[in-house]
Amino acid sequence: MRIMKFLAVAVLTVAASMSTAQAGQFPSISAKNLNKVTMNLPQDFGSRRSIVMIAYSQKHQDLVDTWLPYLGKAAKRSGVKFYETPVLSSSYKLMSGFIDNGMRSGITSKSTRAKTITLYTNVSKFNKSIGLGSKSTIHAVVIDRNGKVLETVSGAYSKAKANKLNAAL
Repeated sequence: MRIMKFLAVAVLTVAASMSTAQAGQFPSISAKNLNKVTMNLPQDFGSRRSIVMIAYSQKHQDLVDTWLPYLGKAAKRSGVKFYETPVLSSSYKLMSGFIDNGMRSGITSKSTRAKTITLYTNVSKFNKSIGLGSKSTIHAVVIDRNGKVLETVSGAYSKAKANKLNAAL
């Protein structure tokens, strides 16, 4: 009987921790967008709902690009704001000027620069806070104005993934 009680408590504990990971929180962090404007996140996302595209390396840009047509339509349709947030280890902070200038040189649009915010942080803690696991692909995350994670999908755009995000908007 004790073993059954122990197993029941263990199962409930695991289930509770899994549901907590689903409903993560965008951590408070200060960063500059590519227009060199300091933003305090998540409060400066400034919308009832925002879609944050999280990438971890330059090779992820092609995956982010698959989402851009959907993001543009979602912004026009529902007023949602979207952002691209490369998330890099805080160990790269000393090279942030070089990294950000490199990105800035490839992005000439001021409105796109305003929506591109490089985060130099502890990547593992950041991912844990939001409820993300892998750094091997990108994540599209819907958050509310307080940074509460409402939905997350990973990888390249698909209609099924877009539908999941739409349901959270």
